[in-house]
Amino acid sequence: MAFVEPDCNDTVAHLPGVRRALKKEANRIEAMASGVLSQHRQEGHARITVTKGKLDYYVNLDDTRGDKAAAAIEYGHMDPRGFWVEGIHALTRSFRR
Repeated sequence: MAFVEPDCNDTVAHLPGVRRALKKEANRIEAMASGVLSQHRQEGHARITVTKGKLDYYVNLDDTRGDKAAAAIEYGHMDPRGFWVEGIHALTRSFRR
């Protein structure tokens, strides 16, 4: 039976190659999501950003400069007449590719 050191995950997570791969993937997803978002601009306040955590990178749909409607932009919302407007799924689609 194989034995795996208890701190194996922590060791691998800190390897320089793993760090580079995570950053590269976050930047790839950011570029794809930015392309999707650019096709659906209404007022142009929302943007795709990458933030670095302690170990991970986070790809975000940021609308703090606009209506703070990131969830509505991504997933959809009801318009003033009560009709559903589908979201653009910029992050969802970019993570799946």
